[in-house]
Amino acid sequence: MSPEWDADVPDRSFVALGGRTVADRDLDAVSLIVTERDDTAGLGLEEAAIVRMCASPTGVVEIASRLRLPVGMAQVLISGLLDQNRVTARHPHATSASPHDAALLRKVLVGLNHL
Repeated sequence: MSPEWDADVPDRSFVALGGRTVADRDLDAVSLIVTERDDTAGLGLEEAAIVRMCASPTGVVEIASRLRLPVGMAQVLISGLLDQNRVTARHPHATSASPHDAALLRKVLVGLNHL
């Protein structure tokens, strides 16, 4: 028998996200997050864990994986930390090569053949 749902008890994810459902910032899943302020006063459990985890650059996907959260939820939490200047995001840089650069595609094909 499953426990009865109590409408007066808020959902854990709703509480963790402070009611937010969408990240205020555009965060790529491979963006690196780095702690700027290591104090965790006033933060929720997940936010404090992110601040501690990102003492060295950590990817958004890795943060989500370590906390066992959906990537979207991690992005919302990180967005809030960015707004508080507790972390910074280092976005991946596009290479100067075109995505259709034949030489680059050949190198990728050679690398894949060596696997």
